[in-house]
Amino acid sequence: MKLIETPLNSNVNLETLYPNLMQYMFNNRKAIKLLKLYAYDRTKIIYADRFDTITLLLLNRQRKISHQEVDTIIHRLLKVDRQAVTVDVGYKKQILEAGMRPKENYKDMIAIEYKVPQK
Repeated sequence: MKLIETPLNSNVNLETLYPNLMQYMFNNRKAIKLLKLYAYDRTKIIYADRFDTITLLLLNRQRKISHQEVDTIIHRLLKVDRQAVTVDVGYKKQILEAGMRPKENYKDMIAIEYKVPQK
């Protein structure tokens, strides 16, 4: 499968596309250096680079995201092994317990966090 970067126009804001997810994901966090949107098969990936960490949010509306897909996405986007990142497979449950209701109904949500080594 192909990993495709979805172009974001300058007038499109990810908070408009995913209001509750972005509010929960970036609440009380450092500034964001870079935001990108990717697609891997039917999984949407939000890539957020904060100077010291990189966060990936994987979203799929139709099915659960497989272990192999997570490994492939980590390898292609972050160029590291799974052991170097923190994978939160219970992210959907956390969001629902926090009272956030996503605009769309997602079957699976996974958060991946990678602490960038300081040079």
